[in-house]
Amino acid sequence: MEFNGESILITGGSGGMGVSMARRFAGSGARVALCDLDGGAVEKAAAELVGEGLDVIGVAADTTDESSMAEAVAAVIQRFGALNGLVTAAGIRQTAQSFLDLDLDYWKKIQEVNVTGTFIAIRAAAPALIESVGSIVTVASVTATAARMNQSAYCTSKAAVLSLTKQVALELSPQRVRVNALCPGVTATPMIEQAVRTDGPNLLKEKVEGSLEQFRPGIPLGRLATADEQAAATEFLLSARASFITGTAVYVDGGVSMLG
Repeated sequence: MEFNGESILITGGSGGMGVSMARRFAGSGARVALCDLDGGAVEKAAAELVGEGLDVIGVAADTTDESSMAEAVAAVIQRFGALNGLVTAAGIRQTAQSFLDLDLDYWKKIQEVNVTGTFIAIRAAAPALIESVGSIVTVASVTATAARMNQSAYCTSKAAVLSLTKQVALELSPQRVRVNALCPGVTATPMIEQAVRTDGPNLLKEKVEGSLEQFRPGIPLGRLATADEQAAATEFLLSARASFITGTAVYVDGGVSMLG
C-alpha cells in the first residue's frame, strides 16, 4: 500500500484522469477528495468510487477563486484530519486556432484556469502540506516544452505550470514539501474525445485502432496513453518511493518529448 490513510486532494477530479487517479490512490490506501467546479459531476464521480468500496468524497470548488479553494481545503481537513497530497489536474484545452485569430478573452480564460488556478490551489493547500510534510503533483503537458500548431494559449499555459512547479518546489524545499510535474502526452480521456470530435471526427478511432507504424512518427510507442498510466506515474511521485525527487517533470508521453 503506497498510502496508509493519507489524504489526497485532486482538482479537476470529475474528469477521466482525475477519476483514474482517485481510484488508484484510494486502492492504495489513500483517502481521496475530488474537487471540481461542477458540483453535480464531482459528487457523481465520488459516489461511483464509494460504490467500489473506496474512501472518496466530492467537493465543489472553483480553483480560480481563492476563497472557494480555501473552503475546499478546509473541508478536506475537517473530513480527513489532515492533507498529505495535492494533484492539480484542473485545466481546459484550446480549440485549434491561430494566435493571430485568438480572442484575447479566450487567451485570458485559458491562462486563468490552467495557470492561476494551479497557483491558487497550491497556495491554498500549502500550509496544510507544510504541516504534514506532504507532496504536490501539478499536471502540465508534453506541450510545456514544445510548440504545437494553433495551440499558443494552451502550450504557453502549460509551460507556465512547469515553471511554477520548479519555483514552488524551490521555495517549499526548506519545509521538505516535494513538488513535481506530470507531463502527459495525448491520453484517452473524455476531454480528448471531445477535442477530437471538435477538430477531427474520425481521428480518435484511427489513433486508438491504428497500426503501430501509422503513429510511430508522432508517438514512438504507437498509441495513446491510458488515464491509468498517468495515474500510476502520479502515484509514484506522491509516494515515499519518490522521497528525493522534487522540482522535476515526468513525461508520460510514449516518447513524444524525445522528438523535440
